[in-house]
Amino acid sequence: MEAHSLEQEGKVPVISTDRYTLYLEQFDGFTFIHCDVYKWNKSTKKELHKALDYIVKTYGTVCALHDIDDNKHRKFLKMYKFEFYFNINCLDGECRQVWIKESK
Repeated sequence: MEAHSLEQEGKVPVISTDRYTLYLEQFDGFTFIHCDVYKWNKSTKKELHKALDYIVKTYGTVCALHDIDDNKHRKFLKMYKFEFYFNINCLDGECRQVWIKESK
């Protein structure tokens, strides 16, 4: 895997495959990760685990923004060892959670 440079604004794709794309975004001193999954299976699950570990080792701690009522997303975050960090009131007035994944 090769890391791409991280720009200061907007989502930047850093890993892209036919199964998923991982993006990073800088906001308010935090690095947020976004993931679009196109094909979910055991291989994708394993590849994502390796890719997320690589990103954390390369870029440091990453954050994920989580809609509190989205149980499927919470399960995804826990599966990949993200941990709840804090609640945040977003610009749209919604309260969301920030989860983090840190290098061990």
